[in-house]
Amino acid sequence: MSLTDFKWALITGASSGIGKEFAVQLSKKGLNIIAIGRNEERLIQTVETVKKSSNVEIISYTADLSRQENVKSLVVDLSKYQVDLLINNAGFGLYGEFTKLELSEIEKMIEVNIKALTSLSHIFSKEMIARKFGGIINIASVAGHIPLPYFSAYAATKAYVYNFSLGLWAELRKYNVHVLCVSPGPTETRFFERAFKNQSLQKFGSRMKPDEVVAGTLKAFEKGSVVYTPGMKNKFITFIGKKLLPDRFIAMVAGG
Repeated sequence: MSLTDFKWALITGASSGIGKEFAVQLSKKGLNIIAIGRNEERLIQTVETVKKSSNVEIISYTADLSRQENVKSLVVDLSKYQVDLLINNAGFGLYGEFTKLELSEIEKMIEVNIKALTSLSHIFSKEMIARKFGGIINIASVAGHIPLPYFSAYAATKAYVYNFSLGLWAELRKYNVHVLCVSPGPTETRFFERAFKNQSLQKFGSRMKPDEVVAGTLKAFEKGSVVYTPGMKNKFITFIGKKLLPDRFIAMVAGG
């Protein structure tokens, strides 16, 4: 699929990081952008950045996707736009011993990482099927390929995204709707600041830049890839998790 054939891209989590970079790079390819984000001020910055670099249409919509009623309102308000490309990028993680995390925060994470992604995929894929054209890019994580103590619930949400995406790809391909699952590793985004708060991030070593992740993702999408893991280090992690070591052993080592 060539991205130049697409007209409108809806991007969640577009106020910063990978989501913002999707808006910038897709607009340069001629796609109109619907940018969804939780932070209105940063979302405005995304809009301004896109307008400086391209002449496409871009609209912004502020919404907290941890509330299902906001997801429903978003869909109604955007129904006049023909979304060809859905990018489910919104998500966040919680780091720490599971029982010491706030249950309300875990539930919010599940709402965003799983329920909002599933709802938007369900609604917009129906429209794509009717047109026999479209694409969905779901952002998972290398964490979704391995058991990860102290990141247990987050890793589980991303395992859902991975398996859901592959199953959905198999279902939708006959309708000319392509689904790509992306599993980034540590990236220079606000994700880590939110997940780890005041803790040092040096343990993760070098982190990829959002523009690298997005550029590779868009190439993978156009090639028809079903799964894409940016960066050799991240590819190695997923290979070990899938092929070489037992899950229980990985969990024990990662848990210290």
